[in-house]
Formats: sequence, structure tokens, C-alpha cells
Amino acid sequence: MKHTRARALLAASLLVVTAACARDDDGTTEAGDTTTTTEDAGGGEGTSLDEGGFGDLEAVCQEGDASGATAPGVTDTQITVGTMTDKGGIVQGLNEEMYDTAVAFTKWCNEHGGINGREIVLSDVDAKLFDYEPAVTEACGRDFALVGGGAVFDEDPNDVRVGCNLPNIAGYVVSARGRVAGLQVQPIPNTLQKVGLGRYNTVKRDFPDSIDRYAIMASAIDSVLLVKNQTIEVAESLGFEVGYSVDYQTQGETGWANFVRDMQQQDIRILEFIGQPQNLIELTTAMETAGWHPDAILLSGNFYDDLYRQGATNSTENLYIQSSFVPFEMADDNKATQDYLDLMEQYNPAGKIAGLGVQGLSSWLLFATAASACGSDLTAECLLTEAEATTGWTGAGLHAPQTPGNTDPSPCLLLLGLDETGFVYKEDDTSPTDGDGLFNCDESNTFELSGDYGAPGPEA
Repeated sequence: MKHTRARALLAASLLVVTAACARDDDGTTEAGDTTTTTEDAGGGEGTSLDEGGFGDLEAVCQEGDASGATAPGVTDTQITVGTMTDKGGIVQGLNEEMYDTAVAFTKWCNEHGGINGREIVLSDVDAKLFDYEPAVTEACGRDFALVGGGAVFDEDPNDVRVGCNLPNIAGYVVSARGRVAGLQVQPIPNTLQKVGLGRYNTVKRDFPDSIDRYAIMASAIDSVLLVKNQTIEVAESLGFEVGYSVDYQTQGETGWANFVRDMQQQDIRILEFIGQPQNLIELTTAMETAGWHPDAILLSGNFYDDLYRQGATNSTENLYIQSSFVPFEMADDNKATQDYLDLMEQYNPAGKIAGLGVQGLSSWLLFATAASACGSDLTAECLLTEAEATTGWTGAGLHAPQTPGNTDPSPCLLLLGLDETGFVYKEDDTSPTDGDGLFNCDESNTFELSGDYGAPGPEA
């Protein structure tokens, strides 16, 4: 039981690392001050949700006369599509927001004609953390595609999904094998050998005399330590020198004060923290008690989390949270973000409002766009071909431009901080490259790894 619980905690840790926006367990959002305009965020006017538009897309779903049983899960009148989560596992509700978003999207889409007149029938594909292969096997006999979801333990060692020709427009992928799997398009690529860590460029610019006092802390679990090793390679390539490294326990860690004392004694000035927001709350609380904090704390998008905002201490003014999404605080001025909130309110008001929901929605929008282009020739091959051909994909304005598929990650990012009002967009630190826009899209924000992080082949 102890081992199972530890793996479940790892699941939560890995899951939130893939998220790009805030998670709020009670389904609410916190608004903040902003001066950003819709044009700033890259979203056009589009048409309203009531007219079948989303963000800057004019017609996402529409009536039509598509026909034919062109693939498993496709008939003259319906397309059966599954969304995978781990919501029924030992960590109840894990990434449930992705399924909640799928419910809202499919209701809305069907109300506006479906995919060329075919109704979308949504399947609940629950991997329950440790049942990925059985869940995929069941989907193989029922669904045309998987869309807008993900599973923490997505290794698929026997290549069941690819073996049954089941395409995946992934909400997210985690494992090395999952990142390079076939029959898959990632609207927001998470590749294996190239990573986007532009926040290091900002900190190197702002604190040039501090990068030789760099520390990294990560959960002491293999899959997280893979991310840690990749991160160290990136940092060292930019001249950062690792002066302190700790692998802490995800659950029950009691050494936070000792970690702070050690970093203080070694004059650590830049800290990269990989893990869960709750653990960072404990660490920064220990910093506050000691009266010490580094010049900068570098974080991935999963720390844009309302639970972290509620529990954070005063040692937060030095946070650099990297994200590719327009934050919820800017919804008033970004049509796509507001459309997501309105979509949930109108079509699944009991569903969770969360960052992974937005990430899943980008996948659904890409699916609908690609599937509509296929018309009556809706096959796995056509769907993936159309999705892979998409460039400059923003999820209708939800996030920075991406090139979907298992390709290079986008160099575009923005940085968020936290103050007494809540999360804030750090415009000066982001240094937008597109004039009045939100994102920094300098090509130096991506890095080609030289280490061996390859995925193994299928098991015999």
C-alpha cells in the first residue's frame, strides 16, 4: 500500500508538471489587474460561441452531409471519440478537468451541427493511473480517436494503441515512450530531445553575477529525475553552475528547514524547483522563517495554481513561472480564454475550471478543424495528416503559436509572478518579441539536448 500511494503521489506530481495554467480545485478563478488587449494576445475577433465560433476561429463545428463508415467508430451519423484521464484512480479526480472540458465541448459542438453533420459521441476512457493498457484496449474496440486527454503512466509497453490504429490528438504526454509514440499529434509538443526553458535566458540577463550559485531541487522519483537531468543540461549549457542539488521526498518530507540552511550557507542565489506547489509552500515557509530567499526561483507552469497562491508566503516576489498560455486573469481581454470560461459555464457548469482543461480544449479544437477538413473521407490517416499540416496553432488564441505533432517545442513563452493581488504577468521579464504582444518567441528559448533520454522499443 505504501508503494502504491507513493506512485499515486508521483502521478499527481508528473501530471501538474505537464500543465501550463492554474488549477483551482473548487472550479473558480481569481481575476487580476491587466492592461493586455485581445490583439496583444494574438486572438482575432472570430464569431461568438452562440454562432459556432471559438476565439479567432469562425466556425469550429457545423452542419454538413458527410457520410460513410470510413473508420472504426465512424458511421453516417456519428463519430465516437474518447478522452483519457486518470480520474478514477487512487488519486480521485486526477485530470478530471480534461474530461469535463470534453463534455462541454462535445455538447456545444453537437448543438452547432457536429463534424460536418456527424454527432460526436464521447467515451470516458479512464486509465485509473495503473490501467492504461486495459483502457486503451477497450477504446480500440469502440473509438475513432483519443482526443484532449492524457494518462500519467502512458508508456504503453506493448504499443496497443498504435497496434489497433487508434490516433491520439493528445492533451499531454508524459513518458519518454509516450512522447515519441506513433499515430499521434501534440497540439502543444512535449518532445524528448528538445526542450523550451526560456526562463533561464531571463534570469541570466537579470542576475548575471548569480548564475554560478545555482541549485536544483526535485522529487526523488525516477520520472521526475529525468526532467531534472534534462534541466541541469540546459542550465549548464548557459553557464549556470550547480552548487547544490537535492532529491526530496514527495510525501512526508521534513527537511525543508535543513535545505534552506544548506542553501544559505552555500550562498545559493538561483533555485530551480521541480515538483508540486504544496512542497514549494513548505520550502518558502522555511525560507520566511530563516529570513532568507534566493534572487530567483524558477518554476514550470504547474505552479500557476490557485492553491499555491492561497498558501504562498511573502517569499514570492522572486518567482519566474514559465507558461505558454494566456492566464485566466487576462480573460476579459482575450476572447479565447473568455470563451473557455463561458463554454464551461453554459455546457458543463459543474465541471472544473483548470489549466489542463484549457490544454485539452486546444486538442479538441485541432481535432474538429482537422476532422472537418476530411469531410466524408474521415480516416485515421486523414485526421493525422490534416492535424500535422497545421502551423501557427494557437488553440484559437488560448496559447502561443505552436507546430502540432511530435516536432520541436515552441520558443514562445511568457513569465508570471505572484504578489499580494495574485498572479501577475511579468512583462519586463518576459520581454515580448512581437511588439505589443504577450510572448517572447526568441529561438534561443529552445535547447537541443545531447544526453541520452531516448525511449525504449516495445517489449517482446
